[in-house]
Amino acid sequence: MKMSMERETRALRDDIVSLKEANKAVKMSMERDTRSLQDDMEALKSENDALKWSLDRLASKARGGWEYPVAIQPDEYWHNKGYDNRGIRMLKNEFLEKLMKAVFQLDYGVCNSIRVGCEYVGRVNHDEDLMPHWDVLFQSFEHINPWGEGVGLHLHSIELNEESMRIICHVLRHKNFCQVSFDTVGFANLRGAISELGNALKSLGLKYLKWSGIPIESLEDMTLFARVLSQSNAVDQLEFAENGNENTQALLTGVDFSTYKVLDFSDNNLQTNGRTDIPDLIAANPPLKSCIFAKQS
Repeated sequence: MKMSMERETRALRDDIVSLKEANKAVKMSMERDTRSLQDDMEALKSENDALKWSLDRLASKARGGWEYPVAIQPDEYWHNKGYDNRGIRMLKNEFLEKLMKAVFQLDYGVCNSIRVGCEYVGRVNHDEDLMPHWDVLFQSFEHINPWGEGVGLHLHSIELNEESMRIICHVLRHKNFCQVSFDTVGFANLRGAISELGNALKSLGLKYLKWSGIPIESLEDMTLFARVLSQSNAVDQLEFAENGNENTQALLTGVDFSTYKVLDFSDNNLQTNGRTDIPDLIAANPPLKSCIFAKQS
C-alpha cells in the first residue's frame, strides 16, 4: 500500500513537472507570437505613416506647378568652357537629367532612390558652375520621407569636392537613408572623404554600403577606411568591388564582419596564397546569407 502511494506520488510529481514544462513552452511560444505581431504592427504603422506623408506632400504640391529652380546653360556656354559635344551630352543627358529627376521626386515626396552621375561611360568632373545644381539637390534632401524603409543614394562616375562630400555624409547620417553607393567616384581629398564617410556610417538606418572602383593606395588611408567601417552602427551589407587584392585583404584582416548579412568582394583579383581567411570568415559569421568573392561575368 505504501509503495503504491509512493509510486502514485512520484507519477503526480512527474506530471506536474511535465505540465510546468509544457506551460513554459506555450508561454514562450505566445511571447514569440506576440512579439512577431507587434513587429508586424509597427511595420504596418511605419508603412502607413510613410504613405500618409507622401500623400500629404503630393496634395500640397498639386496645388501649384513645379519648375526646376536653376537655369540649364545652353551648349554654347559649355563649349566656351572647353567641353566637347560628347562631354556636353554626358553632362546634360546623364548628370543633370538624373539630378533633376531626383529633385522632382524629392519635392513631391515619392522618392525611394536617388541616382546622380553617369551610368555608362565617362565621368563628370567637379565644376563650380555645377554647384548651384548640387545645392538644389542638397536642399531637396529636406523633403526625404522620414518614415518607411528609407532612401537609397547612388553616386556613379562623378567627382566630389570636399564640401559636397561633407554635406552628403551629413544628410546620410541625419536623414532617412538606408543605402549609399560610391561607384567609381573621384574625391578632391580621399582621406577627408573617408573621414566624412565615418560620420555617415554612424547612422542607425544605413544598412548598405557600396564602395566600388575606388582603390585606396595609401596604407594610412586604407587603415582609416577599415576603422570607420568597423565603427559603423548599422551597416550589415557591404559591396567592396574592383578595388584590388591588397585593399580587400586589408578589410578581411582589419574589420569584424561577424554581424554582416551580405558581403560582396567580387572583381578584386583576390589572392588567397593558401591562407584560410575566406573559409574562416564564413565559418565565424552565422548571420551571413550571401558572400561573393569570384569575378562576376
